[in-house]
Amino acid sequence: MSTKSVAPKDNPAGLDESRFAQMAVWLLRTQAILVVVAALAGVVLTGASNGLAVLAGGAIGIALTAVSALRAGSVPASGNPGMMAAAFYRGMMLKMVFAVVLFGLVALWFAEWFLPVLAGYVVTLVAFWLALLRLGRNSPTGTASNDEQ
Repeated sequence: MSTKSVAPKDNPAGLDESRFAQMAVWLLRTQAILVVVAALAGVVLTGASNGLAVLAGGAIGIALTAVSALRAGSVPASGNPGMMAAAFYRGMMLKMVFAVVLFGLVALWFAEWFLPVLAGYVVTLVAFWLALLRLGRNSPTGTASNDEQ
């Protein structure tokens, strides 16, 4: 029996490295689309400088997502669960440190545009909710797994 035929039994959800990478790319692409739409809306509604600030905030969100995904995905899905959890937590810690540094710089140097930058970052968070909806829709059990209580 090959290891490929055993993998689905060991990992029933099918969360392997390629699926993780596909989801990370989908998430980054969705964030980019949402940020561009929000930046264009910002340009139309409030002017070019605020639209660029929304774009900058979105770029921060996309960069933070990429950093944490690269760090969390550095351990193979078939590896030790403890190592996987540690990689995830290290990725989240790195994301938090970068977020504090980047938003601190924005608050210091670009205080006039801090709210539009923050709005651009918040737009990237919407993509996480869309990803959860996508995962729930694609799961083998459907979206109502434990809601029958």
